[in-house]
Amino acid sequence: MSRTAAEAAQEAVEWAERAEIAFSMASIRRAEGAAVAERRGPHSESAAWYQKAEDSERERGTAAAMASMWADVAGALHLVEEGEPK
Repeated sequence: MSRTAAEAAQEAVEWAERAEIAFSMASIRRAEGAAVAERRGPHSESAAWYQKAEDSERERGTAAAMASMWADVAGALHLVEEGEPK
């Protein structure tokens, strides 16, 4: 499938938005784990929240890497579309 620079740039934006959401979710989940621990809830429950936070952090890392990759692709495609030398 062939993409235009604009389509690749849109992919970059969408991945960046996913990274932002994952970052927010990690913060929320970490706070929930702390709240459970503070009220002396079951250790397994707080541990589960912390695990979900770590999962969100990994997801953020992947999404940020994908956003960067698509931004690079968009830049390269833009050069090609404009006829610039590589």
